[in-house]
Amino acid sequence: MMPLRTVRRDAPWQWLRAGWNDFRMAPGVCLAYGAIFVAIGALFVFGLVAVGMSSTIPVALSGFALVGPALAVGIYQVSRAFEKGEIPRFRVIISRFPQRIAQIGFLSILLGLLLMIWMRVAQILLVVLAPFAPLEPSAFLNFLFTDGSGLTLLAVGTVFGGVLATLSFAISVIAFPLLVDRDVDAITALATSFNAVLKQPFVMFTWAWLIAFIIGAGIAVFGVGLAIAFPWIALATWHAYRDFMPKEEG
Repeated sequence: MMPLRTVRRDAPWQWLRAGWNDFRMAPGVCLAYGAIFVAIGALFVFGLVAVGMSSTIPVALSGFALVGPALAVGIYQVSRAFEKGEIPRFRVIISRFPQRIAQIGFLSILLGLLLMIWMRVAQILLVVLAPFAPLEPSAFLNFLFTDGSGLTLLAVGTVFGGVLATLSFAISVIAFPLLVDRDVDAITALATSFNAVLKQPFVMFTWAWLIAFIIGAGIAVFGVGLAIAFPWIALATWHAYRDFMPKEEG
């Protein structure tokens, strides 16, 4: 575990501003990266429809956020390039793999396991609490908010999903930028990230709610919104990492 600085209580708003400034200085790179993220999500959704699992789309979209930090590794290079006085270019960013790629892969697999757990839990809850729920997406959403069984499923699912989302956030929010920037192993990065949440819970849970709100707004306008929201949050997360762990001297 690495030592951490104490940050201001209003730091999350500063991270958002810093991330947006980076976005504005490299809009092409950020939007291209965001478009790839949206394309991956769209393929995932189309795949579920193709295999007759369209009713799981809402769960899949919410769970997709669990692995989002692993997909943001490349976009951290934009802010890092600005720090070095470089001009971030998309072809350079996607080819500049971090040296700790194996450690990043290990942590990514861990997040992937959390996603699989969430999908399985959601399936079990559906069978146990609402076995006769309609499977068509629009009818299912209406069922969730108007039927007693649907409301129970929504409440219980929100609790389970919240626990997994909190765990995913705690182990990854600082870990991935740390692995991109410094020569540490995945366990050290994970422990450092978890410690940041334990050390300043108000700041970090404010940050978590801001992330959830912005990503939720992005999902609401799926084609354009996430292409902006995802890289913006990723860039802001880099500045969160810098705030907790300033750049090494030399």
